[in-house]
Amino acid sequence: MSTIALSHKAAKLMKLCDLQGVESLDDLLLIAIADTVCPAICVTEGCNHTAKVEPDQDQGVCEACGGNTVVSVFVLAGLI
Repeated sequence: MSTIALSHKAAKLMKLCDLQGVESLDDLLLIAIADTVCPAICVTEGCNHTAKVEPDQDQGVCEACGGNTVVSVFVLAGLI
């Protein structure tokens, strides 16, 4: 059996789905589109801190690691 390597963005999107308790990216986007803020995750390797941010956020402050590395689901998915 072959191993499939996910991109860093894809891995973070899957982790965000897991942490939000949804089974697919489509489900996560449906949740996100229904609110003024949306789920986001820190993109630093080893940090999976999540937050609720504006849909276009691409440099939010991570309260766990301190970097400007929190990115919204819409930005990660390439929709914004």
